[in-house]
Parts: sequence; C-alpha cells; structure tokens
Amino acid sequence: MSEIDTAALEAVREDIQDLAEATSKVEIQLANKRAELMLPIFEKRRAIIAKIPKFWSVVCQNHEAMGAIMSADDIPILDHLTDIWVQHDTKDSRNYTITFTFKENPYFTDKELVKKITIKDDDEAVAESTKIHWKEGKNVTLKRKNDAENESFFSFFEDDDATLADYIAHDMFTEAFAVYVNDDSDGEFDDSESVDLDDDEEDEEEQKPQKKSKK
Repeated sequence: MSEIDTAALEAVREDIQDLAEATSKVEIQLANKRAELMLPIFEKRRAIIAKIPKFWSVVCQNHEAMGAIMSADDIPILDHLTDIWVQHDTKDSRNYTITFTFKENPYFTDKELVKKITIKDDDEAVAESTKIHWKEGKNVTLKRKNDAENESFFSFFEDDDATLADYIAHDMFTEAFAVYVNDDSDGEFDDSESVDLDDDEEDEEEQKPQKKSKK
C-alpha cells in the first residue's frame, strides 16, 4: 500500500475543505431545484390518488420501513388516512414537513398529524411532532409498550428520531405508486439499517432481502 504524502496533503487541506463546502452548497441547490420541479407533478398525483380508496393505507402497509414498525392495531386507523404530503423548505429542501391527513375517525380528534424535520448548522436533524389527542381507550401506543414484537407506527409522533421520516419523505412518498403496487424495483429502503423507534430495544428480527437501489 502506497504511503500518503502527509506534508503535501496538509499544504492543500484548506483547499480541500473549500471544495467540500462548495460541493455541499451545490448539492443543496440541486435538491432545492428538484423539489421545485417535482412540486407540480406531486400536486397532480395528489388529485389522482384521491380517487383511489385507502391508497395511503396500502402504501404504508407495503413499505418496508413502515412495515417494520407497524402493528395490526395500526391498520384500521390508517384506513382513515386520506393524504400524505411532504412540503420542502424552498431555501433548504433538507428541511421538510410531512403531513398525514385523516378523515373523522373513532381513534383521535386530530385531522392532521405532522412531523417536521429541520437541519441545524452542524447538519444534525431535529424532529418535531404533533401530539396526538387520542380518544378514551384508543391509544394504540400504550397497548404496545410491553410488546417487544412490534412497535406502533404512531409512536413515530412521540420520538425525536428523523430516520423513519427520511424514508417516508424520500422513498415512500416519492415512489408512492410503485409502493402501492408492491413494485420492489423502485424502492430504496435498505432494512440492514433497522428503523427502531425505541432506542432501548434490540433489533432481533431476521434481516429481509434488501431492495435494489436506484441507479
């Protein structure tokens, strides 16, 4: 193995750092432009999806990252889900809000449940969530507290982790039609990186085959 020229590397360290920062800025600009161009397409898709009963419930059940943390108790609640929408910050698309819209249901009083992701100066993702106002006896997250087999998806609104939000915003939402028909070719979820809404629990599930990444 060849030796690294430490002195030469040190002499250009600042130049390398400047290039890295410039690259990062360009990547953000590209992501911002993509979000801008895709917005009208997603708006047209939104109108089409509204004609398909339980579309988003099926998508949530089919998506691997979601399925990894869903329980059977979640499904009848998700059947009342009418829309999922991802809104990106126009200045920095890494900041985004996911809004889950529900029709009137016997489980909670909220019409919308929201997860907001903000990237701080140190590139750390900070998550803020809606507090769910459960109707009496309907809180499925309480039912799952002592059940290590499956977590409830609705615990997603109780934690400050951005991992699942990232899968929802950048895979499940963008590839919704492919996920609906269960087409593995378009998904990017790699379940070797487990989505765990409870940091104290160990992941004991067997690893599933990975989906193919986009080229």
